[in-house]
Amino acid sequence: MFILTQGAWLNTSNDNIYRIQDEELEKQYLDAGYQRCERSYKVKEQHKEFTVICPEFRNDTKDVPTIVIIPDFLVPGRPYPVYVYLYAIDLYSSAPEKGQRQAAEETRKFFGLTTFAHTTLGRALKEFIRIINECAMTPDESSAETAASGETKLSGFPTVRATERLRKQAAEFLHGVLARTGLQQVITACCGLTRRWFIEYGHLLL
Repeated sequence: MFILTQGAWLNTSNDNIYRIQDEELEKQYLDAGYQRCERSYKVKEQHKEFTVICPEFRNDTKDVPTIVIIPDFLVPGRPYPVYVYLYAIDLYSSAPEKGQRQAAEETRKFFGLTTFAHTTLGRALKEFIRIINECAMTPDESSAETAASGETKLSGFPTVRATERLRKQAAEFLHGVLARTGLQQVITACCGLTRRWFIEYGHLLL
């Protein structure tokens, strides 16, 4: 189980090691009988690789989930911060003249990444739309929409028609705002959106 906490810009870390510190939450879980451990993740940005160290709380009591406190920019298991993916999705979805390769290349340069493939953008777009649809609709509504559209789950290589649909949904959600701002504004906006989404739905945005 993940709990989101407000983070800071990765470049504020010392020696490329970013530690999550939330004394209030830590005290809460320690007082409840949890044991503190740590979990680390690797993320890349601005031609650097950062290690993000997050507190993990375990309780030997049966059926009690392990708690990991993560910063709002982290997507566990993915190599880039959340704002990289959201920026790429917004850039691609808000500019019909751009292909995925061009949007991915512009994203790579904007965030100082060694690589950022168009296939990464495609997967992130599908996952993003899947999550916002699942959170916005009940399971019955979601199943009804899938049946009505004649589509199966979002997997495999997307058809042109499916890509256009995903692109339109992303554009309606993000409105092209991120693609028109500077780096710090993108980071602030994306992390704020991630926090609001998590508070409302209890689910990571990506």
